[in-house]
Amino acid sequence: MREAEITPIVNGWLRKIDFAPGQFVAEGDVLFEFAKPPAEYRLQLATAQRDVAAAQLLEAIADVKRSETLRERDVISDVELEKNEALQAIAAANVAAAEANVGLARLGVMQMTLKAPFDGVMSAPLVRENGWQDIGNGNIAMAFITQLDPIQVRGEVPYDIYAARQKLFAFDEALIDGLVFSIALPDGTLYPHDVTLVSGGHEFEEGTQTITVWTEYPNTDRFLRPGLRVAVQSRLKGG
Repeated sequence: MREAEITPIVNGWLRKIDFAPGQFVAEGDVLFEFAKPPAEYRLQLATAQRDVAAAQLLEAIADVKRSETLRERDVISDVELEKNEALQAIAAANVAAAEANVGLARLGVMQMTLKAPFDGVMSAPLVRENGWQDIGNGNIAMAFITQLDPIQVRGEVPYDIYAARQKLFAFDEALIDGLVFSIALPDGTLYPHDVTLVSGGHEFEEGTQTITVWTEYPNTDRFLRPGLRVAVQSRLKGG
């Protein structure tokens, strides 16, 4: 399975939890909502500061144009023109900085809403509504989301089976391409999907002398769940 920890990105007041324990959510669904007014006020302030910087840039551009005309008439010196050109460059840089601050402020508003990173099933919330979430002491887990489709199955292969398979294939890559895997459920029923190997372990478990392999199965009906014990079976492709 693929699992992710949902944590607050910034300090904030948790206003609402938008899911129930065990609920299936889609990627992008809202999970937690923080109080937005502080972040929205920061965005309004950043936007106003950008507008001021943009107006100052227009004024600086006009000053340069006037200075160029006066210089052509030999009314002002080159130094005066260069000074106004420098002020225009500074005003342009201030606009760029103000635009960046607007972007950061918009991001701050977005961070007041936490969304599902992928389709999955939610754990119980680990926090309560109407509480302050502080990341000052490190990220605080608010919930976990688990992907069930597709789902990975871990198999423990005994040494004798591993050795027999290795004799058939010169390289690990050939072994991965040459085997087909299926799983038998606890009641003996075969799961109706065959797959190939996703990855294999790089070492044996010392106590059991088994090596771990991973296969990945479609699980659209979400029948397979973490913790379900199944029997992993393998055969030669085409066999």
